[in-house]
Amino acid sequence: MKTQEKNNHKSFRNVVLLSLLFVLVSFVGCKDDDLNNQRTVAPPDPAKTTEISTYFPDNGGVATKLILYGSNFGTDTAYIKVSINGKNAKVIGSDGEAIYAIMPSKADTGFIKVHIGIAPNVQVYTYPIQFKYQFNRNVTTIFGQNGQAGTDDGEYADVKLRRPWFVTFDRDGELFFIDEGRGTNSDGALRKAYEGIVTTLLRNSTGPMQSPTCIAFNPAQDTLYMLNSLWNENNMSTDGVVCFFTRETGFIQIKPLVKATYSKATALAIHPKTGDIFFNSQNDGYVYKFDRPTKTNEQQFQLNGMDTELKMTFSPDGKILYIMVKNKHCIYKADYNEETKMVENPVLFVGQWNSSGFANGLGTTARFNTPGQGAVDEDGNLFVPDKGNHCIRKITPEGNVSVYAGVGQKSGYKDGDPSTSLFNQPEAVGLSPDGGLYVTDRENHLMRKIMVE
Repeated sequence: MKTQEKNNHKSFRNVVLLSLLFVLVSFVGCKDDDLNNQRTVAPPDPAKTTEISTYFPDNGGVATKLILYGSNFGTDTAYIKVSINGKNAKVIGSDGEAIYAIMPSKADTGFIKVHIGIAPNVQVYTYPIQFKYQFNRNVTTIFGQNGQAGTDDGEYADVKLRRPWFVTFDRDGELFFIDEGRGTNSDGALRKAYEGIVTTLLRNSTGPMQSPTCIAFNPAQDTLYMLNSLWNENNMSTDGVVCFFTRETGFIQIKPLVKATYSKATALAIHPKTGDIFFNSQNDGYVYKFDRPTKTNEQQFQLNGMDTELKMTFSPDGKILYIMVKNKHCIYKADYNEETKMVENPVLFVGQWNSSGFANGLGTTARFNTPGQGAVDEDGNLFVPDKGNHCIRKITPEGNVSVYAGVGQKSGYKDGDPSTSLFNQPEAVGLSPDGGLYVTDRENHLMRKIMVE
């Protein structure tokens, strides 16, 4: 009975403290410095040992209000930091025996740490029970008509797409995407979506835009590069070609930059720091770099033979090039050498060469079925559309593969909870400035969005 009373008392105290925390958070519309100036604060007592005991609650999502119990925390928040998985929580205040903090976004499940002191004299204390983080995720349809292919521009509610093939963003949140097209009959297009309106910038024709496969911005974002898998110039060649558009012309005038001279170029990646241009040739299996001074193409490496249909993307820091080998069902990664400005040392990252299937897991234990164009977030996670498995996969920097959205090996159309959402042969993903992951849902003819928090 006494134990029950003790637990009831503790629960009541938690509720009271959380109520006070709500008031405190509201009051923190003022600056934290203003709060500190309104009350006497003190650092932890150096003659005493800081101890931790428990915290409340032990689960929740972004903005969850935390109470961290212990002793000798001090009341000066300059001496206190709270973190989980390397992400810092906002510290609202401390009464010396309880720290009040706000859970950061995308923290994930992990151990909460309290850092006490001023650098370099900081002690770190880890609570023994993991905080169970709950992500707020949702899949929505942004534009397009489910199952209806078309070329209609206009407001999002009225737009029609024709097998969306690739997607990327500029820093202002303008979305650029490609409708798949092969040849000169204007069935493919470069299109833009912004502020609720979709417009077509250019359709494929007899000019240098005939079989667009991918697009990428340079670091300054004043130039948009496009790769054609084939280009029939006066019926004399069938060469891949890198073209470009400029912001100055509104991205409606296309000019060829370099002929790949190796047919079936399918992958394009621009280094996010240097602007170096890399592309591939499916026929000979090599990745190439375009050398601007000499206007020649330099071989980087060949991936395990010829006939490799690739997609490529750099990590945000430019140190790693991820290579999705679509027709061999696996993903490689290679290093960018900052001194030579070359890409080198490709190694198998996840999946198995020429072994299709569906399996989560670590590294080469995972299985894919035609992985498409990926995107890397600020934490180094790689997101890839697993086209043949009709889902979106997440791959951590350590190579742990899981399903991020969709139901593996089940096609269809459904918005809502990512774990039950459905896609139909998703082709590419791109990260927007607001943190959303956009998906070109190819056979549904839709642009979808997966939003976390």
